[in-house]
Amino acid sequence: MRYYLRNPKTKTISAATLVPPALQQDTELYGRINKMCALRETMRDRLKTQAKTDDLSRIGSVLSAIQAYLSELHWYISYYESNQSEFKGMQNVEFIWKSAIVSRLHDKVNLSRPWFGARGGAAGDSDGGAGTGGVGGSGGTRLLSGGSFKQRRTQSTSIYMELGFTLQALAVAKCMSAYSKVATLDTEIECETINAMTPGAKLIDEEEGEQGVEALKRAAMELREAAGVFEYVMEGVLPKIKHIRLGVPDLLPQVQYMLRMLSLADSDRLSVRVWLRTDKNKRKTPNTPANLLLGIQERYASAYSALRTLQGGEFRSVSADIQNYMRDGQLVILAQAMIYLAQVHSDGQKFGIAVGFMRDARELLSEVKKRNQSVHAKTAEMLLSGPLEPLYSLYRRNNDTIGFETVPSSEDLRARLPSGRTLISKVIPHVPSSM
Repeated sequence: MRYYLRNPKTKTISAATLVPPALQQDTELYGRINKMCALRETMRDRLKTQAKTDDLSRIGSVLSAIQAYLSELHWYISYYESNQSEFKGMQNVEFIWKSAIVSRLHDKVNLSRPWFGARGGAAGDSDGGAGTGGVGGSGGTRLLSGGSFKQRRTQSTSIYMELGFTLQALAVAKCMSAYSKVATLDTEIECETINAMTPGAKLIDEEEGEQGVEALKRAAMELREAAGVFEYVMEGVLPKIKHIRLGVPDLLPQVQYMLRMLSLADSDRLSVRVWLRTDKNKRKTPNTPANLLLGIQERYASAYSALRTLQGGEFRSVSADIQNYMRDGQLVILAQAMIYLAQVHSDGQKFGIAVGFMRDARELLSEVKKRNQSVHAKTAEMLLSGPLEPLYSLYRRNNDTIGFETVPSSEDLRARLPSGRTLISKVIPHVPSSM
């Protein structure tokens, strides 16, 4: 599955710049900080390497590097908070990061930057080869389509900004790790659950199903962990940098909330597939998956609403991939819910309504399929070419020969949509590693 976020990236920091002047002769402290910077450099190299490839097979090493550095960073922050007087007179240290979500350059912001201080700043920069086309006019494409886009650079002397971006890198890596587990399964499974409703459909074999379910469970858990990291940034880090203007929107509360909701929505999406495959009592009714899918759509909608609250320049700078992911994700999920609702009404002998829901699902998926650069385009195409058409033909034939009912308008059908039902996927709280 092609992914809609980039790895945030950073620049090198020297160990000498992080040692307080009063403690320059403390060899034990210097050794610990030097170790921390070595771990940071390993993390930096792996983030940079991962950003230039669509191969997620080594994302585990990226995760390990981030977690190793993060443990030491928590120690350093604790030491700083307990010994602030010793940091007086220390030269400014600039932490420089490149955005995970911005794919369009906008006006530079020039601000003063005192040590671990009240204000930060931003500077434009680019990274990673030539672009392959215009994403938001920036000359690039999504991470897993082989291109690269210009990433907005920000910098600050705040150690808490450093913590916020490191945590964001951790959460993004967890999301990537999740999708690396289902990269060859997502569209097939997306279709398989609906294909099971088609008369004469061939079901997957049991062994393959068990392997797929385990992959889905692990991926859903990692997405919930990522949501926990985004939540921790919102609650534990952002209050400490709310006075800093960074020039990129990554560490705004609205963006962290958006990323949290997207992680939960995608976790739910995988969990629905697990539920559909593992109900041994076969008590599935089309109503339940329809309601679950509508609940997922509501999470996508909440994420997009959070993004829309950003100021105009901040909103326009956010990657088109992210905006399209939410828009097309809502459409694909709504279309699947409508397919299940069509079956509900067909079973209830309401043939006209069944045809209407299938018609609207077909139109939504066709709209997504046309955007061949969309992350969701392949899923839409497989649903259209697989189970949807046989079901649509079946329901129309039933209405033409049995029901003779008027097919409602799209507006009438939207009014019939039930309220979504939230799945059990909840945030797995992030607990900072022990120091």
